[in-house]
Amino acid sequence: MSKKSKYNLVKFLEIRFADPISSMKLVNNYFVYGTLMGRINLYNIKDDKKFQLSEVNPENISDIAFNETERAFQIGIGDEEIKIFFVDNLSEDTIPQSQSMNVYDSDFDHSKNCENAFIFITDQCFFRIQLPQIEEGTLKMVMMESNYDIKYFNRESLDDKSGKIKYSLTTTNYTVPFDFYENKFLWVEFLSSTQRNICVSNIPLFESQKPYKHPLENNIGHISQAKLLPNNKVFIVHTLNKCEIRELDNNFTLLANFEHIGEEVLAIDVCIKDESVNDENDLDDINNYNKEIMFNKEYKKEITTKKKKKLNAINTNTNRILETSDNQQKNKNKKSNNENDDGYLTIKQNLKKENIVNIKNICISTLDIDGNVNLYKNNKEMNLFNLNNIEEIDQDHKDKNFFGMGYAYYMKTDLNYYCISSDHGCYIIKNNN
Repeated sequence: MSKKSKYNLVKFLEIRFADPISSMKLVNNYFVYGTLMGRINLYNIKDDKKFQLSEVNPENISDIAFNETERAFQIGIGDEEIKIFFVDNLSEDTIPQSQSMNVYDSDFDHSKNCENAFIFITDQCFFRIQLPQIEEGTLKMVMMESNYDIKYFNRESLDDKSGKIKYSLTTTNYTVPFDFYENKFLWVEFLSSTQRNICVSNIPLFESQKPYKHPLENNIGHISQAKLLPNNKVFIVHTLNKCEIRELDNNFTLLANFEHIGEEVLAIDVCIKDESVNDENDLDDINNYNKEIMFNKEYKKEITTKKKKKLNAINTNTNRILETSDNQQKNKNKKSNNENDDGYLTIKQNLKKENIVNIKNICISTLDIDGNVNLYKNNKEMNLFNLNNIEEIDQDHKDKNFFGMGYAYYMKTDLNYYCISSDHGCYIIKNNN
């Protein structure tokens, strides 16, 4: 079988103009995606059937999770509502029935807190974060457990007679959330244009616990992608295409690293697999790919120039934002963090929820701006395919570029299928190996 025929397009899901995909979930041959304008669709890959779950919602679709026990998708509508769609209710003749839960107690509470609020969802709970405003230094959280009991985390009202548990996290004014995995939340906080911390907190957060915080050295450039891994590990992409797996310990220990084959990583996804890897086949794929034109000297020189321009633009914009922040508040946050240096903790592993996973079992898929999809597995990185080489993809899409609009792009994979969002819609690529 030729290299090109190992992967083929099984479905293209078109999106409306200026309504990009904002979240995706792939599980059990079901693919659900939501858009910035609040549309929700489900595609059954096995039966080749598409369902419109919801046409209009007041806010963008922020996150999607799947509950195996209930066989239900839990979908975040902005920061205000969770909609639940049961897979067994899908039919060709009726609109799927759903349940919904309001995140806020009232419309007033929502309108007061909506700005800069985000939702992360797992099958266990959802986690709403309220990013700090210029004159605030706390990260406010809301957590809803699987029994739909809403618990507000806000330390100022710890003694609330309603019985709701309340906490908050001290952060800087410029805080970037990245991931929520099982009972951990990952973010980066900026202290100044040159000082940053990578932070992880266990949820729920008790008074006796402090978040894990570690200063990011100057050799770690702008972080564009970050994802929590099992066993206190994290995967980060920085400086456009430098990829690292690190331990969440007191030294932020580097465990593995590689430079992505291709320019500027746009999206990542992680799978945990137990099966061994055929090293010989992996090496053949790597060697064959390294012979392709993108790795000749002229192309490498071209992408190096593009990369420098991109990094300069990112650094300039970041510095501009930080310089406009309140200096007094920034200095206060800086002082607070320095005082607590000896309190930086390794996040303890929850053995009941996490099995011991070797790095060799962690499969990290990456998508870059040139259409390459790569796989890091068994301590090797290899190219799987390039969207331009998938014969079934419309030539018009290839000519117009897949990622020219500058949206946030997403990829979900179970290693059998790769679901990739683009300016034109979502491509579902099948692995025929």
